[in-house]
Amino acid sequence: MSSRTFNDDTLGKHFPLGHSITGSPHSVAVSLPTLKDVVGYEEKDSRVMAAMQSGYPRFIIHPLIRQWRSEVWQELGWGDRIGFGLTNEEAVRDWKEFVGEVAKGAEVAEVDGAWWVCLPKGASDDVIKRGRCFLVHTGCGVSSRQAEAALVQRGLAEPYPESRLEAPAMVADAKVRGYLSVLYGAEAEDLYLCRSGMNAFYAGFRALRSVAAKEGRDLWIQLGWLYVDTTRLLEEYSPRYQQPEKILRVSDLKELEKVMRERGRRVAGIVTEAPTNPLVQTPDLPWLRALADQYGAALILDPSLASPHNVHLYPYADLHLNSLTKYAAPDADVMIGVLALNPASRFYDEVSDRVRNFIAPPFWGDLQRLAFQIDRYEETVEQVNANARRVVEWLEHQPEVKAVYWAEQESSCDAYRQVYRHEQAGPGAVISFVLHTSMESFYDNVALPKTPSFGGSFTMICPFIYLAHYDLVKTPQGRHELALAGLSPDLLRLSVGTEPAERIIEVLKNALRQR
Repeated sequence: MSSRTFNDDTLGKHFPLGHSITGSPHSVAVSLPTLKDVVGYEEKDSRVMAAMQSGYPRFIIHPLIRQWRSEVWQELGWGDRIGFGLTNEEAVRDWKEFVGEVAKGAEVAEVDGAWWVCLPKGASDDVIKRGRCFLVHTGCGVSSRQAEAALVQRGLAEPYPESRLEAPAMVADAKVRGYLSVLYGAEAEDLYLCRSGMNAFYAGFRALRSVAAKEGRDLWIQLGWLYVDTTRLLEEYSPRYQQPEKILRVSDLKELEKVMRERGRRVAGIVTEAPTNPLVQTPDLPWLRALADQYGAALILDPSLASPHNVHLYPYADLHLNSLTKYAAPDADVMIGVLALNPASRFYDEVSDRVRNFIAPPFWGDLQRLAFQIDRYEETVEQVNANARRVVEWLEHQPEVKAVYWAEQESSCDAYRQVYRHEQAGPGAVISFVLHTSMESFYDNVALPKTPSFGGSFTMICPFIYLAHYDLVKTPQGRHELALAGLSPDLLRLSVGTEPAERIIEVLKNALRQR
């Protein structure tokens, strides 16, 4: 394949609705250029959905996957029935469990190395929605590169020219795990590469849940306002009589201590991000580890927002998970995650025995693409660290800016810095902020890639609450829930790239000054 690495200048540009920011059909960065488009995306407006050329396969039916599925459906005679592509037989088992009784009537077939499930004719909208939710929450679906490879094999497509590690998947796997082993200070055999960051959480959580249940531990604690699908999985797989305890502010340690004192022997685990998404707050990890140990609970930690190159959470975690789509793949065109098990954990042996039952392994083409990009991982993090500090300094002095949230904000800076990987570590790419002026006007005018991702080599922005929690934004009750967590519906999440900081600031300045 020809050598291609994304290096186009995206600053100062407006990208059309639905266009891939990098031009790759496998990009997870797809343009939503106005707030009206964002709302249309959330409400599945046909105008918006028809324009989507790419995107996270967990959230949209990628055009390549749609074409592949159409070929499979025709081959199997499944007509116009609804169905999904899954990674392996274990994912089919879990999908059936998740969907429920009606899944017994689903047909299953293995074609082109993927497992396809087809719902019975006349399946209700609720059943179809639940079937799709499984893919969104667990990351067990097929990838766009997998679809492309199948279509190429069938003579129906040409491979997109991109740079990959020109070696077998086994070699790519070894390179990625070898890199991460050094970064984490973990043994390579304790690292499990997964189809996505969400699948890394799902696999570890399901395995740990089954171990904890044997001890009568059925209560999960969510510390902080976390990524929406993490919250959904905790809710879905908790007993109906024992829903997760949500402590929405990471600084509310007295409340956490109270819950543990009253119910600690039933607590299976505490789940948090460090820093959290999107308020970029970090809890006191040494204190949290000691509290979990006191009551025999597990600690699940996710450093994806700032990157393990900045924060060293592995020693504090029973389960450490990370999306490698962010930072490790700076061209933002790979869906892979990693789950790391800590041998110091009392749950280690039993979780190790179970976790492979829930993992959706990466597609070989995605592994090769990540193995090619991962050499730029550390350099990307260093550059965005420096840029983030300069952009924050500028934002905090703008009268139009009401609040700025970043990893080194005063409220949790000490907690963040105590888990620095080294003295040269920094805040990562993500800066969230709220304006005194119209968010919609600023968002529509800012000449940046507008897309729901972060951790790429290029600067991007999104109205995060609209994209992740639109159901809460559109109702008074939902807005009240957001307010209790300290979240404004108009919060913008900026991910700074590796471009010169002064140019990023100039683009932001121009949008602030427009009315």
